[in-house]
Amino acid sequence: MSKSLTKKIANDVEDTLEDVAHALKKAAENASEETEDAIAKAAKTVALAAERLAAEAKPRAKALAERAANEVREHPIASAAAAITAAAALISLLARANRKSA
Repeated sequence: MSKSLTKKIANDVEDTLEDVAHALKKAAENASEETEDAIAKAAKTVALAAERLAAEAKPRAKALAERAANEVREHPIASAAAAITAAAALISLLARANRKSA
């Protein structure tokens, strides 16, 4: 579970970086040399921050997954009830979305 959450966070960070890079590239096309340098520095800073965030997310995701697993072991009936309630809510939201789009 923690691996999939970590991968999702890493993918989200990569997607965000791609969006930022694309926006910066578009801005740089019409920018002066000084502005291009500032944009390049900003892009580098964003990339470093994303790497740090991804590195920090892994241990946090693992700890969260372990804590959730412990809760499930300690309270299996309550956990099952919560999972069923969450699934029902998700199904309800999906059904409502389908009715709106139809």
